Amino acid sequence: MHFYTDLILILDSTVRLAIPLILACLAGLYSERAGIVDIGLEGKLLGAAFGAAAMSAVTGSPWLGLLAGVGVALGMSGIHGLASINLKGNQIISGVALNFLAAGLTTFLGQSLVPSRRLYPAIEPKPAFWPDHLALRRSGQGCAHSGRALF
Repeated sequence: MHFYTDLILILDSTVRLAIPLILACLAGLYSERAGIVDIGLEGKLLGAAFGAAAMSAVTGSPWLGLLAGVGVALGMSGIHGLASINLKGNQIISGVALNFLAAGLTTFLGQSLVPSRRLYPAIEPKPAFWPDHLALRRSGQGCAHSGRALF
């Protein structure tokens, strides 16, 4: 019985996680048909997801988060179009730059906007390693700094 439950859970997560990738593939297909090589699709997905999550967290509204995600994706598409079409730049370079920009900017903004919280207690530093700990206990003497036996 556990086999069928596990199989259903795997299929569920496969469909749930594949939908954004399928939609990104469709966007790449349409842009290729239009003559634009859009390597920056991953960066647009990342930027839109971050914008949607941040707006939803701030306002509490998933609909405003959705609009913010669409706005971020449109803004990044505009940057890619400006660099590729108007400025006659290389489409591959522009797409890779968008990926790097999204990866770096979302990491930076995520770390600066979300306060650092410790989910675990602070670990007290241990005393420094003493070379005397390497001494073997053949003579029956303890450590030079504590007077206790090691073994």
